[in-house]
Amino acid sequence: MMKHATLGNAAPKLPVLTEQNVESILVQHGYRLTRPRLAVISAALRHRHPFTAEQLVADLGTANGGAIGRATIYRTLEILAAVDVLTRLIQADGHPAYICDSPGHRHHIVCSGCGTAVAFTFCPIEELAPTLARDTAFEIHDHLLEVFGVCPSCQDSKRLPPQAHA
Repeated sequence: MMKHATLGNAAPKLPVLTEQNVESILVQHGYRLTRPRLAVISAALRHRHPFTAEQLVADLGTANGGAIGRATIYRTLEILAAVDVLTRLIQADGHPAYICDSPGHRHHIVCSGCGTAVAFTFCPIEELAPTLARDTAFEIHDHLLEVFGVCPSCQDSKRLPPQAHA
């Protein structure tokens, strides 16, 4: 299971999102507040650590007798990420996870041993993007930066990431 933290000179700790302000953000962006969408929002906000779409599928399937479809859950997560309510990150195994973050530009360093994710705001890509655009003729509209390592707790306990055991 992945955990989420903000440490040191990482991203500042911002107010916790509430269902009401998430609903307001969705309405401002022109999205309808359907019963299934509200259930996904509620389930996502209950997670205090990074979670996967499949975890929400399991949560909502149990809580609602499977009444909310997998596609609805995935679409709603993508909408929440698009309006900056959730941050989508890539885990060390390459699979996506989501974190309920206050809006803002941030990236994460993820422990390959225990999955702890620490947000940080420094972004070298912003300086690199104009050069990349010029050199490749791409029009750059977004980026994703995830850094992987081993956190101090895993270093102390000698818990190594899966690929380090080989």
